[in-house]
Amino acid sequence: MSLPFEGLSITRVVGLVAYAGTAVLCAWRARRDQQSIRRSGGVFGVLAVVQFVLLLDIAFNLRWKLHEFFMQEAMSHGLYGMRRSPQLLVLCALAAASAFCCIFIARRFRWRRGAAIAVAGTLLSVALRCAEVLSYHNLDAVLYATVGKMMLVSVFWIGLTLLTWLGVWTDATTVTAS
Repeated sequence: MSLPFEGLSITRVVGLVAYAGTAVLCAWRARRDQQSIRRSGGVFGVLAVVQFVLLLDIAFNLRWKLHEFFMQEAMSHGLYGMRRSPQLLVLCALAAASAFCCIFIARRFRWRRGAAIAVAGTLLSVALRCAEVLSYHNLDAVLYATVGKMMLVSVFWIGLTLLTWLGVWTDATTVTAS
């Protein structure tokens, strides 16, 4: 029997800790908002669920299983050799969609900057996972370069979870202050 945590690397441990902490923080904030008079519309509950799914992705290597599925499908249809241009096109579309969504989030939550930061941080975490599933060779060379004993992608995971933490903290302090 193969365990999901077999061969834990420092990169995976960093990701597990970062996303577990962020999921707990968002769940705590959602619970606190539920008990208070000022409700946040459930945004932190949704963020807690998304952060938990990102945690499961790291724990069970779901993005790599999804990548493997798409790779096998492309190979079975004889399309694997022609993947570079479509991958780059999809990666550019993903970047454009992420930028558009961040602008939309900033406008939607213009009165709650902290919530906007938290949602944007989580959205960018999801976008990074999508980019990993695409597995464009040049991007992979950057993401999986080593920094000390871990891969650069874990630094991005830490940065994006810290962005979410900052948003949760900022929203909590501005709601308390008002």
